[in-house]
Amino acid sequence: MKRRLASAVGLLIGGAGVAFIARTLWRDRAAVGDAIAALDLRLALVALLLGVTAMVQIGLAWRRALAIVGERRPVVDTLYRYYVGQLGKYVPGGIWPVVGRAEMARRGGVGAGAAYSSTVLSLATTYLAAMAVAVATLPFGLDGQRAQRWVLLLLPFGVLALHPRVIDLAVSWTERLTGRRPAVTIPSWGTSVRLLARHVPAWIAIGLATWTVAAALGDAGTLGNVLFATTLSWVVGFLIIPVPGGVGVREAVFVAAATSLPSGLAAATAVTARLVFIAVDVSGAAVTAALVRRRTRASGSGTAPRAGSPDARR
Repeated sequence: MKRRLASAVGLLIGGAGVAFIARTLWRDRAAVGDAIAALDLRLALVALLLGVTAMVQIGLAWRRALAIVGERRPVVDTLYRYYVGQLGKYVPGGIWPVVGRAEMARRGGVGAGAAYSSTVLSLATTYLAAMAVAVATLPFGLDGQRAQRWVLLLLPFGVLALHPRVIDLAVSWTERLTGRRPAVTIPSWGTSVRLLARHVPAWIAIGLATWTVAAALGDAGTLGNVLFATTLSWVVGFLIIPVPGGVGVREAVFVAAATSLPSGLAAATAVTARLVFIAVDVSGAAVTAALVRRRTRASGSGTAPRAGSPDARR
């Protein structure tokens, strides 16, 4: 019953966001049509490369999270499991990005505790880093999306939640509820904050990719404002848990916050940027899967190389 309700709420919220975008696109269809017709394919390719750079950075940061909890994995194998697990975010229900990536890690030989704790740590630091970038660019977004800026207040609480005492308290509560203590490694606060900092360049790349999409459509707007709108929209889309991939919500928040862009162009930018990142996710999964298959055939083994082997250091 709860799962059905969550799905219904997700569809309602996502549908409302999609309707908002559709209305904006229809209202400014002439300007949007002209912008898409004038799309600069070279800049679109640059946006795609920036998107790939950002997602690889996040994948490598997850590899670092795995190392923090005691699992050192090969680069290509980690990126393969990251990209394939990422596809879970397009399934309704906010749990699937965690389950997808963690279960892919388990299939690669990572223990359940390390797989899930590293994935949760990775997602937490990823979106806290997005909030940090949004806060840093807040002066460029003072006129846009006032209603959603409350999420930025979660940044200090989120950073505090990374403290070992807080995590240990959460683990203790879990033990009381389940009668079993989860097998998780609790990193130091400094380690978690450094992991958060590793994600900041990825969000700058995501913002630059979106800004480049806007430029490819004819008007880049103000870089600081587009960075603010991009990071804010991704955070809100992530927090609206029942909506798969924040579809509709992310675009609606971006259009409202990207005040340096004409509304029609902002809508076209939001939709085109989503298509760019879908292409990044799908192509990343396909390419890394092909690389893993080739390495598996070459080694004659169906298992991923373990820590300490020459392949594990690649």
